[in-house]
Amino acid sequence: MTDAILDRKSVRTYEKKPLDQHDVDLIGDIITKLEPRKGPFGYQIRYFFYNQETLIDEEAKKIGTYGFIKNAPAFVGGVIENTFFAIVDYGYLFEQMILMLTKEGFGTVWLGGTFNRSSFDSYTKNNEIIPAITPIGYEANRRFFEKAIRYMAKANSRKPFSEMFYLENREQPLFDQFVNEWMKPCLQYVQIGPSASNKQPWRIIMDQNQVHFYLEKTPNYASMMPFDMQALDLGIAICHFEQGLIEQKKRYTFQIKQNVTQEGWIYILTILIES
Repeated sequence: MTDAILDRKSVRTYEKKPLDQHDVDLIGDIITKLEPRKGPFGYQIRYFFYNQETLIDEEAKKIGTYGFIKNAPAFVGGVIENTFFAIVDYGYLFEQMILMLTKEGFGTVWLGGTFNRSSFDSYTKNNEIIPAITPIGYEANRRFFEKAIRYMAKANSRKPFSEMFYLENREQPLFDQFVNEWMKPCLQYVQIGPSASNKQPWRIIMDQNQVHFYLEKTPNYASMMPFDMQALDLGIAICHFEQGLIEQKKRYTFQIKQNVTQEGWIYILTILIES
C-alpha cells in the first residue's frame, strides 16, 4: 500500500466517460472489503457508491462540484457519527479507500468542503455526517486548470520534519538526518499525506518505542463546517504511519495514554511499537 501513498495525487479532471462494468464491480469489491473495518477508536464507515452513467455534468452541478471537479463519472463517500474521534476514524479508514482505488489505477481527490452535503441527505440519520467524498474516474490529461489548482493548494509543498516531528518533547525538533533507517519512511509517508488546504496539522512526539500523535489546530480554520475537518487529517496521518510500520514488518498496537498532553495541542493516540 505504500506504493499507493507515493503514487497518490489529487485528480480533479477526468475523462468524460462512465466507468465500465468491470471497474464498477471492482469498486464494489473494495467497498465490501473495507466496510467491516473499524478505526482506532472503534468506529465504522457506512459507504455509498454514487455512479453516473449519463448526464455527468448535470449530476456534478447537483452535487456542487461542477467547475471544481470536471467530468467525474462516480463518487464514493461514507457516513459516520459526528463526533471528534469518529471523524479521526473516518480519515483513517477513508484514506485506505483512497489508497486502494489509487492502487487499482483510479483517479481520486479528497473533497471535504467543496460539495453539497444535502445532495446525500438520504444516506444519513440523526447525528451522522458525511465528512468527505471522493470522485472516481479515469484521469484526463492534466491541463492548466489542474496545474493552477495544485499551485493554489500548494500541493507540492510540505513542512520539514523539524516542524512536525519531535523527540521526547516538543522542545526538541526532530531533523530527518537523525531519524533511524526504518523509522524515516514511516514519517515520510506522514509528511506527504494529503490535508485540508495543505495545513499539515499533525504533530508527532517520538518517545522511545512510543509514537504520540497530536493535532495542532489552525486557528479559525473551517470554523463554519459542521464537523472538525482537521480531525480527518490526523486520521490520514495515522493511516500513513501504520502503512509504513506494516512495510517495515513491525508489530504495534494503538493505545490511549494519560499524562502525555501538550499545551495547545490535542492528543489523539499513541502507537506502541512492540518489535
